[in-house]
Amino acid sequence: MSDKKALELLQRADKTAQSKGWFSGPKFDEAGDLYEQASNQFKLARQMREAGEAMLKAAQMSLKLGEHSDAAQRLVAASKAFKKSHPQQAVDALTQAVGLLAELGRFRTAAGHQKEIATIYEVDLSGPKQAMQAYQLAAEWYAAEDSVAMANGCLLKVAAFAAQLEDYTRATDIFESIAERSVDDQLTKWSVKDYFFKAALCRLAVPDSVGAAQALERYKDLDPGFASTRECRFVDEIIADVTKGDLQAFTDHVAGYDQISQLDNWKTTLLLRIKHQILQAEDDLT
Repeated sequence: MSDKKALELLQRADKTAQSKGWFSGPKFDEAGDLYEQASNQFKLARQMREAGEAMLKAAQMSLKLGEHSDAAQRLVAASKAFKKSHPQQAVDALTQAVGLLAELGRFRTAAGHQKEIATIYEVDLSGPKQAMQAYQLAAEWYAAEDSVAMANGCLLKVAAFAAQLEDYTRATDIFESIAERSVDDQLTKWSVKDYFFKAALCRLAVPDSVGAAQALERYKDLDPGFASTRECRFVDEIIADVTKGDLQAFTDHVAGYDQISQLDNWKTTLLLRIKHQILQAEDDLT
């Protein structure tokens, strides 16, 4: 029943958007309301793509009236309808909304929706490069609004994707920069060891064991407590293994660390790439 009512509302909305009176133009405001009502009915019928498309038309009516804030709100609603079954259309709707919000100077709100775009690329569309770019833009807008914690959260995502895409220099710079800013922050200092750990792995994946060793000493100077952490001792061990080209020792140290502190997929991937570097060096010698 809901879908039948939705179609009726949609037809009425189309006619209202196109009809013209003797003394007035099309009734875009009334058409917009009808499109929105149609969208809600489609949602009740669980026809989410149709719900999103009807809400897009409602947003177009708001734009014709010059009501950009209302248009952005309707675009966000359209993206929510699209998200589960048509993620690319959700991204497209949100991108339009973000553009309107930026024009209105609502950068924090725009940043939140930009972050949502990044999440859709990351989770639903498996697009690491697009996700990285979206997180970068969100970070810039959060930073412009002095939302440091939110900006750093997005930048850490950028660093993770950069390393995944083998842009180790970019990843290292971000991890080290955030670690340095976090050392004296009571809320974030406990994460510093992880940032330094990730930065060191990125340096070893280049490969640059000399640079990693020098960086490790700098990390110890920046955070005296880092030297006593399991992460620091582990990095120290595998730097020595890479320098010597000792694959067995490297494998043993990785296994030993993983038994105590389970490695996540990201760190495991980096360590496998470092292992490949050792194997490659052995092949070059033979």
